[in-house]
Amino acid sequence: MKLGAELREAIERQIEAGEIPGGVVLAGRGGEVLCHEAVGERMVAPERRPMEPDTLFDLASVTKPVATATVVMQLVEEGRLEVEGRVCEWVDGIDERVTLRHLLTHSSGLPAHKNYMLEWGGTDCRAGACTPPVVITDGARGGVQGPALQSEERLEQVVADICGLPLQWAPGEGFAYSCLGYIVLTAVVERVTGERLDRLVEQRVTGPLGMKDTGFCPDEARRARCAATEQFPEGVLCGVVHDENARYLGGVSGNAGLFATAGDLARFVAMVMGGGELEGERVLAADTVETMTTPQSRLVGGVRGLGWDIDSTYSAAPRGGFPMASFGHTGYTGTSIWGDRASGVFVVLLTNRVHFGREKDVSALRREVGEIVAELI
Repeated sequence: MKLGAELREAIERQIEAGEIPGGVVLAGRGGEVLCHEAVGERMVAPERRPMEPDTLFDLASVTKPVATATVVMQLVEEGRLEVEGRVCEWVDGIDERVTLRHLLTHSSGLPAHKNYMLEWGGTDCRAGACTPPVVITDGARGGVQGPALQSEERLEQVVADICGLPLQWAPGEGFAYSCLGYIVLTAVVERVTGERLDRLVEQRVTGPLGMKDTGFCPDEARRARCAATEQFPEGVLCGVVHDENARYLGGVSGNAGLFATAGDLARFVAMVMGGGELEGERVLAADTVETMTTPQSRLVGGVRGLGWDIDSTYSAAPRGGFPMASFGHTGYTGTSIWGDRASGVFVVLLTNRVHFGREKDVSALRREVGEIVAELI
């Protein structure tokens, strides 16, 4: 009970400071949930809605390890991909030195970001009619009415453009956290399997693990339970991905787009803590989990596993008091996971800080939560 009270108080302080409208925190050990707290509100405009334990959040970049890297490594286990395989075998135009390892560890030399929504246009909540509090945009891949140019075509065009960008350095020689690299990974897995990423994640990850509320492009019922993200003059994003590139691609992308509850993410982390298995369902081999959660790239500012963060420019706050051998990931919208495989202790922290604006900061909250939960280790 003390753990839950301390975590609630930490979130309440950030609500009072005006950094977030609310949050959900879940701490556990192995497959056991030790506390699960919901504090504050999931929406304040255009109406107020309370935060609930089963609120769905736009995970932003937490999509990378939970969805994309997991599917990539499953295909590696099946012999359909190789970690050291050159990406040019599946994607034309990319520098022939770039491997899957480079993309997974953000060491490919690709730039960090390019805003295709802004540069190439397309339906956006700032450009078209919106009906608050839910804004539906560019949902062709998810079954919602989208623009005339289907997002499969957009993916091809975006990936071709990314592959033509000059590298910032030779692959393997520098770290730059690159959403663009994970968009390329979307094309790799879809070309290898002939299936869309969202279907692969459902078939291979969320379905087997019983993560019933996790997926891309939430349906109407799930959108009603979502935490709202950014407010625009024309409306509020709620249940529609915040990341512009993922939204431009129809809501399904390897860099962002996954929505989930804290309870579902706890099941995913329990699988990782269990060496790739949960309740008799094996999602990853034990040695694959070991590889993904231990250093595979040791560049300045970017010690990374395959998909997971270990010690980078983004890890100090969410790691808190966890040991250096721990792993996790953060998301731009205000989400994070951090865990320690040796003890099995983990924490899921979900906030929607961007509902109050992109300048809001949850690093202090992440650090405090990480310190509180790390006392269990």
